[in-house]
Formats: sequence, structure tokens, C-alpha cells
Amino acid sequence: MTEQTYVRKEAPGKREAALDAAVELFLSGGFDRTTMDAVAARAGVSKTTVYTYFGDKFGLFRAVTERAGAALDLDLDRAVLASADDPEDRLAHIFFKVLEATSAPQYLAFVRVMAAESSRYPELVDTVSSLGVPHAVDVVETTLREDAVRHGYTLPDPQAYAGLFIRMAAASVQMDALLALGETYGAVFLRELARWTAVVFLRSLRNGEAGPLPRVPEGAGGVFSWGPRVSP
Repeated sequence: MTEQTYVRKEAPGKREAALDAAVELFLSGGFDRTTMDAVAARAGVSKTTVYTYFGDKFGLFRAVTERAGAALDLDLDRAVLASADDPEDRLAHIFFKVLEATSAPQYLAFVRVMAAESSRYPELVDTVSSLGVPHAVDVVETTLREDAVRHGYTLPDPQAYAGLFIRMAAASVQMDALLALGETYGAVFLRELARWTAVVFLRSLRNGEAGPLPRVPEGAGGVFSWGPRVSP
């Protein structure tokens, strides 16, 4: 009984150690050069342990991505709870967390790995896509739905509009951060940018004088299944 209890307490620590090691190796050496042996050695566990938990390197990659996404999901839920009962304020809080996470050095390193190796390993893209719609899209969608009810406009596809908001608003910051190697954005700037972007987007949706909002182009659902998630 004592030995079984000890194993149950040890197992989560070994799994986390393997995930920590995998993050370091994936980001420093890329997917191709990272081996299960190297992950086991860096984590201080046996190769059998790594295979038992994750099956293969793609399973390990998926687990790394899932863990990072869960951390961002928690931050988003906290942002929603901390925001005032106002869609502009809530969307600004949500988007600040998205910007903070997706402009962080670790996330940008992840994007570089995906860009460099996804053509040789399309399974990497499949792995990320299989995780489904990110929670960030869900919480933005909820906020857009509430704003539409309050201000009397109709969103043809709230989830697609939520994905569009994140794609449009986050992409420029990510691109700037990718090109400006070694530079990072401060929290003050990101908060101000998030607030400005959220207000402009919502007030544009409310502008009924411009006519009804356009429907989402056919096939755009796949485009807006937002991609890699890695927490700072």
C-alpha cells in the first residue's frame, strides 16, 4: 500500500518534468532535432516513462500545447471575472491577456518552430487543429453576443467574428515581435493597445448606419480556428 501511494504522488511530478524538458528542447532545437531520449535525460526520468505518458513525440508535442493552452485559459477566465459589467472593458481585459501571451518570447519561439517544420511535419498542424476552438475565441464570442443584445445589432456568426477579432488584432503585434528579435512589449503598452482595439472593434459593429454586418465567407470557419497557444 505504501509503495502504491508513493507512485501516485511521484507520477505527476515526472510528467511535468518531462513536459518542462520538452518545451526547452522543442524551442531550442526544433521538433526534428528533439528526441524522446533527450527529453528523458533532461527531465531526469527514464525513456520508458516518457513513452508511457505520451506515446510518441507527436503525443508529447500535443501535451505541451494543451498544458500551455490551459494556463492561458485560466488567465482568460480570471480576466473575465475581474472586468466590469461592460463589454468594452471585458473585451479589453481578455485581449490584453491574449496579447501578453502571444507576444511573449516563448510563444514566438513556438511560432518559429511551427513555421520552420510544419511543411516537413504536417502532423504538427493537425495536432494543434485537433485541440478545437481555443477558449480565447469562446470568451470573446460570449462578449460579442452580449454587446449585440445590448446595442441591438445582429452578428451573422458570433464565433467567426470572435476569431476575426483575435486574428486581426493580434497578428500585427505578433509580426512586429517576430521581426524585432530580442525586443519585448511592456504591459502598459499592451493594455493601452488592447483597450483601443476593443473599443474600435465594438463601436464599429454597433454602427448600424453603415448597413448590416456581412455574412462570413464560406469556408472561413477553418481559417479562424485560431492556432498555436503557448503561455508566457
